[in-house]
Amino acid sequence: MELVTLAHVTLNRIGSASAAGMMMKRREVHEVREIPDESLQSLRELVLTIADENGEPRGNLHAMWQEKMWSHPHHQGAIAFNINGRNVVFGDPYAVCYAYPALKIGDRYFKLEEVKF
Repeated sequence: MELVTLAHVTLNRIGSASAAGMMMKRREVHEVREIPDESLQSLRELVLTIADENGEPRGNLHAMWQEKMWSHPHHQGAIAFNINGRNVVFGDPYAVCYAYPALKIGDRYFKLEEVKF
């Protein structure tokens, strides 16, 4: 048994960082992976890795920034990263990430939630 950090990442629009306009094909990807810690750097690196594995070259995401989630109240506790396409501004963030502690037993994970009194 060990305590680990998991990240649930949703990439809302794979391919949009390199698309030249509104005629791009949007693709959504969901992944849950173990990460070293809950830091922004770890989450950003995971977003870059997953995007690259799904055909979005890392170089296209060099201008990706962390976005405040105040405009997306249904994503409470999330960290968002965004990038706009050439000549296009999108209403949804490029990636939405949640990081949380989990218990790893063998190859199984169990999400932990703090009990507050």
